[in-house]
Amino acid sequence: MSQRYYSNIYWHFTGSPAGVDWSKASCPKYITDQNPILSNESAARTLNLIINSHTLKATCTEKISERKETDPFCCVTDIPLKDLPSHAPYYGKVAIGFKAQAIHKHFVPVLYIPKQNLPIIEKLLPNRELVKRAFQQLEYQGSFQEQQAKKLLAAASYKKEVVEEIDDEVITGFLANFIKITNFDTDPENTYYREREWRGIGDFSFQNSDIEAVVAPSDVLPIIKKKLQELNIENVNIISWEFIENS
Repeated sequence: MSQRYYSNIYWHFTGSPAGVDWSKASCPKYITDQNPILSNESAARTLNLIINSHTLKATCTEKISERKETDPFCCVTDIPLKDLPSHAPYYGKVAIGFKAQAIHKHFVPVLYIPKQNLPIIEKLLPNRELVKRAFQQLEYQGSFQEQQAKKLLAAASYKKEVVEEIDDEVITGFLANFIKITNFDTDPENTYYREREWRGIGDFSFQNSDIEAVVAPSDVLPIIKKKLQELNIENVNIISWEFIENS
């Protein structure tokens, strides 16, 4: 039996509330506590700007700790079509869907971590000081030095100390860009885990052929259809939001 679900379309929603402080949105319900989602018309016009520019702008950053923030990124989700309504309360009902082949060249799936589990990461990351000493040993010739270096590298793969707070030594550089701190909860409004987010660092430039579909409420679909016709973009599936909700 094959796996039940694999993504062929990755969605970017355009109705996120304006001016959200993501450092205060520790779970989805706190997004709309700050501002309401955009109107369907505003979200459709934003989608048109994305299509017209052939660019998904990296306008998001997230704080991982008091001292660490991600680089600017753009994001998509690989939520199945039938489950898109679960995304709408926080990101609207208008979205552009990209083909998987285009997304896989630019985006990386997010690693969701509950804050209480961060000490596990600390134990798995290399001990920089031991790694440095190991390479110093390798500068000398002789089997004894090589054996010592191997022992140091093995020891460097974990730390006995357990930290309680997020530290820049734990989450640094590239890794931090793809970490999202969230709790795991059965209620979708209390966890980001169900969003199945993929992130791209920097802007994502795409071709017309990378667009698989657009979805929007029927009252604003004409706005999007007009833009697709203006740009001679064909072979794009145009799906009404009502169809998804009723299917």
